[in-house]
Amino acid sequence: MRNLWQAEIYYLRKDLAFKSVTAVFALASFVLVLILGSNGGYALRSYAEPLKSAASFSILFYLVIPLHACFFATEGFEHGSVQNIIAAGHSRMKYFTSKYVLELLAALGWLLEFYGLFYLFYLAAALITGAPMGHAGFTADLMASMTALGLNLLYLAAYCAAVMMLGMLIRKPASAVVAAFFFIFGNLLLSGYLKDSSSAVLRVISEYSLMTQILKFSGIYVAQARLVLLSDAGDYIRAVLIPVIWIAVCLSAALLALENKDIHI
Repeated sequence: MRNLWQAEIYYLRKDLAFKSVTAVFALASFVLVLILGSNGGYALRSYAEPLKSAASFSILFYLVIPLHACFFATEGFEHGSVQNIIAAGHSRMKYFTSKYVLELLAALGWLLEFYGLFYLFYLAAALITGAPMGHAGFTADLMASMTALGLNLLYLAAYCAAVMMLGMLIRKPASAVVAAFFFIFGNLLLSGYLKDSSSAVLRVISEYSLMTQILKFSGIYVAQARLVLLSDAGDYIRAVLIPVIWIAVCLSAALLALENKDIHI
């Protein structure tokens, strides 16, 4: 198992897509700070406010990281390495599990990268421009940002489970990425257009979609001209249960497909 992990980590370190995603989040953190400053300056109510502001851009993670997860899940089928790994005595479950866990570790690294660089760039801009900085609401801002960070990791785990399941079912990188693309933007449609549907069933589907919950804890979900946030214990319990169910179902389906289908390159 250790050798398998080392091989996958080596692949990630050399992977151009991994390096590209890392560069994208670094650039995005800088550009978004510039955009925010040009619109309203860099005045801070508290030193934790930039972290709370970073959480409002959570949707960016779901447009990028799941696509990388899909590439990472299917690269073994494209290059033929999956057959060699299984022939070396590693089980299919270990093969898939190692990829899923490493993708989550990569996602955590990207989250910390974006949050950290955004915070540093914002503070640097505030100091350079001489913007006022206060201490009001520090604890509340810090708690909100840490909650969003934890929920983002949980929801990225759900998205990665879904797209990696598609990868195990399709096994062709190009086709799997197209399917992942439709899954990502399908969730956007569910949370956007269907929330105002005349059908009660479609509104319920929209309410319980992954992206609806993401927009809520990110603080940017608007329904009936009002901002909707996670407020009580029931909201938070639902926000946790939905991705947990997605993870359980998708991982089970992915492992079942991988175990029961012959591997042909």
